[in-house]
Amino acid sequence: MLGTNANEHRRLGFFDPKTVDAKDVKLIPRKEPGSKNVGKNSRATSVTNSPKVNSITFSKWSLPPPSSKKHLIPSGLDKLADLSDIYTRGNKEVPFFWHVAKSGGSTIKHLYSDCYGLVEASENGISEGHENDASLEVVTLELLNRWKFVNVDTTIPAGIERAAELNTAQSGLVDLLISPLPYEVVPKLFDQEHKGRFFTIFRDPIERVVSTFYYLQKATHEPTYNPELAYMTLAEYVFSDLAESNFISRSLIDKMEEAFVEEDFNVAREILKTKCLVGLLNQMEESVRRFDSYFGFRNPDQQISDECVEGYLKTGVNKNSHPELPAIDSPVHRELVRKNHMDIRLHKYVIELFREQGSLFEDTRQITF
Repeated sequence: MLGTNANEHRRLGFFDPKTVDAKDVKLIPRKEPGSKNVGKNSRATSVTNSPKVNSITFSKWSLPPPSSKKHLIPSGLDKLADLSDIYTRGNKEVPFFWHVAKSGGSTIKHLYSDCYGLVEASENGISEGHENDASLEVVTLELLNRWKFVNVDTTIPAGIERAAELNTAQSGLVDLLISPLPYEVVPKLFDQEHKGRFFTIFRDPIERVVSTFYYLQKATHEPTYNPELAYMTLAEYVFSDLAESNFISRSLIDKMEEAFVEEDFNVAREILKTKCLVGLLNQMEESVRRFDSYFGFRNPDQQISDECVEGYLKTGVNKNSHPELPAIDSPVHRELVRKNHMDIRLHKYVIELFREQGSLFEDTRQITF
């Protein structure tokens, strides 16, 4: 079951609907005067031949200083490492991908399993009868093209409890841990010696909500994740109590029901600035290049890796075609904006942060929006 099923948090007290304007959905920030473009034809510096060893491609001196607002970060995320601390495989930290449905996460999961041969911790680890294994092991799944996983499920609370009992993050077996539930994973799986390194992919919030609705609605082809959506129109969904309301922001700060206050946005922004390497769905190639460079991900056979990665970046995984987004001046679009105003505001900041984090890397291709 998807972690982004129609949520129950619908209180919109922080935002006055009368203040919502069509301009708010123009998510691309203006280019600041004097800002620099990175080299147009450059490529990321290659890493060492072993997928287990990192060759960091950014300088210690280019890293941002520790934030003066770290006190804003919830205690539930204490065991995430800071971006200002250099990542190396030797420090026993575990790359942790926050999987937000319909934001390119499935492409990331498949790409790193198929093209790089990484050992992942995700829902797939308990396939083929491994849900009751007594000890933590790396399993090769025949039904998934012989991709490798540890035999736990890190996408549901019960599975995370089992992963904690088996010391998954401390085992040294995991190359990449994947979950939609940071406030379950971080305090239960990581510790001060084995912290998580947080990264994710963000998507335009309006596009993501609309895509999620149509994806969950496919009752005629497969069991729907929410039967109430099966025969709804998008307009009926958007104006109903089932519609998503700022799901990304709420999940990031662990505030699923209460009304927002201004400080909530500051907390969300500080978490991302201090703890998260961000990627963008509409900049997927550059995002993956940064992830590869930062974590040292690669396949020893570079030629196969390049061909495989290119295929995933071009076609994606788990895409669902659906009607176009509602017109910006339509009541449906205005209601989507009203109900997801915080996510839209946060996404504007993510785009700015994506530009800023480009300075972490010595060599990236030109970023265009």
